[in-house]
Amino acid sequence: MRRTYIVPLGLLLLSCMPGFAQERRWTLEECIAHAYEHNIEIKARELTAAEKRIALAESKWSYAPDLSVSNSSSLATGRVLDETTYEFVENETVAGNSSSLGANILLFGGLKNYYNLKRAQLDLRSSLLAVEKMRNDVRMNVTAYYLEVLCAEETIRDAEQVVAELRMQEEKTAKKVEARKVTTADLLQIRSQLADAENDVLTARNTYDIARLNLCQLLEIDDYTTFRTVAPDVGVPARSGIADSPAEVFDAARELPELEAARVGIDMARRDLQIARTAYWPTLSLSVGYGSSYSDVRQKMFRNTDGTYRYEAYPFFEQYKDNASSYVSLSLNIPIFGKFTVRKNVQRQKLAIRQAEYALRTAEKQVEKEVAQALIDARTAWERYRGAQRYVASAEEAARQIERKYDLGAATVTDYNAAVSAAVKARSQRLQAKYEYLFKIKTLTYYTNYDYGE
Repeated sequence: MRRTYIVPLGLLLLSCMPGFAQERRWTLEECIAHAYEHNIEIKARELTAAEKRIALAESKWSYAPDLSVSNSSSLATGRVLDETTYEFVENETVAGNSSSLGANILLFGGLKNYYNLKRAQLDLRSSLLAVEKMRNDVRMNVTAYYLEVLCAEETIRDAEQVVAELRMQEEKTAKKVEARKVTTADLLQIRSQLADAENDVLTARNTYDIARLNLCQLLEIDDYTTFRTVAPDVGVPARSGIADSPAEVFDAARELPELEAARVGIDMARRDLQIARTAYWPTLSLSVGYGSSYSDVRQKMFRNTDGTYRYEAYPFFEQYKDNASSYVSLSLNIPIFGKFTVRKNVQRQKLAIRQAEYALRTAEKQVEKEVAQALIDARTAWERYRGAQRYVASAEEAARQIERKYDLGAATVTDYNAAVSAAVKARSQRLQAKYEYLFKIKTLTYYTNYDYGE
């Protein structure tokens, strides 16, 4: 049946103004995307991952040599050692300058740099999995809060519908009182039930506001009062896909980030063991250097034509050139006895591997339990929803029958109130069962990456 709505022109014009623009309504997908971008806990995990990227880059540069340049100037008086001639100068002020360039590189260290690099890669992988795990947790929390908001919205509509129906019945009963067909007590009972229904509306609105507040806090949205959702067209939920056995669901859940992180933890422990064992090996390093110096008291000797010698000032750059020296050295360090420190460290790392293996098994058992629980919850929620549907159908039909009898005077107001209360209770139970089932299906989707709702 088509309905025609007449909108005043002034209101229509106001709605076109910027201040009266249509408020935004959020879909579940938009809420999840917004949470991925703004949630503080996700950002904290991402910062940790960024730190691990820096550590990985640092490990890659560990293969490069250490390179250093130094320059120093000095001014000394009294009995001073001239570093260019290694002779003492008495009672003079000596100005000197020296520069050096050096490089050092580890030629062999038991492959410690290689193992450190591999461990840094695993550490980054573990951090990225932690980010993914947090994103999954936030997604599930957003979904739960979003469904709470939708459920609260429907609860408000149902409660308002009950109020509207009771107000109509109040009018009918008031007319019957005037016609002396029923007593005033019957009207008072209707009004009492109407007051309870209006209180239910207030309670539903309070629940709705709290649900929006919880969701907005998770989304990092400050003003929850303007937050609105888009109710998806869920219709009547279907029972597709929840007949899977726990083993089948667990096979699909093996790629969950928490399980992958536990497996990465074992690999990291094994790399730590390899790093600890490198301390058994000798280390070989290469050092090279180049340097020169200058002293203002040093003089350059010249031979005269008559065979005598004279001394003149030694120019700075010429002296730097003549005083230049370079070196190359190899350093070999062989560990012989270190109070069994290396051995004990190796033993600790072996224990760490076993601990990591136990952690993986614990994580697998936890996921197995959660999968089995999710399947049980989904099946139970489905049966509860089916039962609630049957309850609603019978309760509403009973309420209609009692209402007709009450209008004809064949039923008391007590009978009518009881029938209305039963119908309200049935609709409330169906609503709760509906969204409980939808959330359980979303939980299964998390483990299997399969959308059971389609």
